[in-house]
Amino acid sequence: MFTSRSEYRLLLRQDNADQRLTALAYKIGLVDSVRHTLLRTKLRDLNVARATAGEIKIGGESLLQLLKRPDFKTADLPSNLFQVVSRDVWELLGIDIKYEGYIRRQSEQISQAERNEQMPIPPDVDYLTIPGLRNETRQKLNALKPESIGRASRVSGVTPSDISIIAIWLKNRLLLTNS
Repeated sequence: MFTSRSEYRLLLRQDNADQRLTALAYKIGLVDSVRHTLLRTKLRDLNVARATAGEIKIGGESLLQLLKRPDFKTADLPSNLFQVVSRDVWELLGIDIKYEGYIRRQSEQISQAERNEQMPIPPDVDYLTIPGLRNETRQKLNALKPESIGRASRVSGVTPSDISIIAIWLKNRLLLTNS
């Protein structure tokens, strides 16, 4: 699958594939100890770079703040920092810092989706009565009667906004029946 087609493309980038997969590959025997040691060294260097960037100020501003700026490049770093860790590690830190807020938001969306995955839908739900749903969604879900929000989200043509509407409607319905 192309990363650009991935639902979680901010997390599934090619530049962090080794960080996401090498430990698992080592655990199941696909990667040797040399490769695993290289990853641990890289992660240690990344932590050193992050700590260093938090301590250094350039022009009165923290290097961490500067790295967040879209116009700030690794080439703009003082050359003595490349003696601390490699240019590649500084590049990776810059990318991580620039995407930090987006990644946090995407992680929250993933958590919400996982919670919704298990949310049951009562079999007596009449999708025709849920305001805000598209007619196509109403018809498909009324015909299929999915058992959970997760199953409803995998129905062809049902959009994430449809799922949000259904989840909110179900929560409101639950609140009304409990009061």
